Amino acid sequence: MKEMKQIEISLIIPVYNAEKYLERCIASIKNQTYNNYEVILVNDGSIDASERICKEYQQEDDRVRYIYQENAGVAEARN
Repeated sequence: MKEMKQIEISLIIPVYNAEKYLERCIASIKNQTYNNYEVILVNDGSIDASERICKEYQQEDDRVRYIYQENAGVAEARN
């Protein structure tokens, strides 16, 4: 059985209608040499393809988590 490393860094990314930039953002994180992290994508009520993109990354990488909330603003998404 593979031993799970304890996550050292959590990256919280507020997402609101970011389909044009989201894949580049996530790819940039995944291309880093440091791998002991989790990415938390917080969709703040997007009405574009952001939700689909977030869910795709969540399915392909177990370090990516996806959270949806009704639009409440970037400060609430960070919290």
